[in-house]
Amino acid sequence: MDLLDPTGSAAPPWWGPAVRDAELHSVLDWPVMRTLASTRRGPVLVGALRDGDKVAGLVTLRLRRLPALGLAVADVESMIIGAFSGIALASGLPGTLHPSGGPAPSLFAAAVRTLEASLRQRYGTRLQAVMYRHIYRRELPHLLHGVSVVRAGAPALLLRNTFPDYDSYLRTLRKSRRVDQQRLVRNIDADPSLTVAFGPAADAGLDATTLHRLCADTARRNHTHRWPPMRVWPRSLFETVLQQPDVLALRYTGPDGLVAATLTFDHPVAPILGPWGALPLGGPRRSGLWFDHLARLIRWGIEQQRPLIVGGKGAQGPKEALGFTPEPQWTVLRRLTP
Repeated sequence: MDLLDPTGSAAPPWWGPAVRDAELHSVLDWPVMRTLASTRRGPVLVGALRDGDKVAGLVTLRLRRLPALGLAVADVESMIIGAFSGIALASGLPGTLHPSGGPAPSLFAAAVRTLEASLRQRYGTRLQAVMYRHIYRRELPHLLHGVSVVRAGAPALLLRNTFPDYDSYLRTLRKSRRVDQQRLVRNIDADPSLTVAFGPAADAGLDATTLHRLCADTARRNHTHRWPPMRVWPRSLFETVLQQPDVLALRYTGPDGLVAATLTFDHPVAPILGPWGALPLGGPRRSGLWFDHLARLIRWGIEQQRPLIVGGKGAQGPKEALGFTPEPQWTVLRRLTP
């Protein structure tokens, strides 16, 4: 496996077709990788897992130090979607999550062996360990042999779409929540001072600086715990993602401009709910927009027959009230043996 530095370099000719042919999420497109590499601390590397001449998956990681342990590590994670590992295999989902089973467990195990062999060959003893983040239960056993340290992380929140229509979904909610969701959408649709629009982000006319500021301010208001640390995309990442295919924008606009907005990364099996930003309550911002935006995205996912909606990790209680279920994840630190 060749590990590549995407900073300032053109995409290999096989990269785009590999993302499409393996049905991976568009957040793995080369422009996103290049932007991540230019904004993250520590070198960012990407690579392809090959099965003969076919690309079976992609890997994203960054090199960093763990001062408390005195280790130089390869930190394997998606770096943009907190629910996914940095090992993306064909079908775009870990086998634990895929409604049809996804990649065989043996393929994940082979990917780990290939990655670690490549890292040993390239860095030798300069790299002492590999950290695998966002690992699910089916994949976890393949990382436990050898010298490993395991820590449970925050669960990912998933909505499994087993509903013939949106009304069937609503009937699974508590009556008070169901009535509130219906009332919110009805009242916001009837509000003449607020326009709601949903469609491709590239056609939405969103300003990356405005969206970045809106999402960053929202994250600061809502971040009340020291751990995990607050994560906010840099402005350049919003600028890149807004031009990517399969990225959808839901936006609320008032007389003075943008009131709230969110991005969704579409996928045939599992769209991912992305960053959300809204003005503080009061003035042009009415209450209930957060619940309203989820109502609209869930309805869209059900009507588009997406089997799974990935809701990230935040706001676990409110999302569970809307039918999302937590899926445990782990972080595994493995000694990179010679």
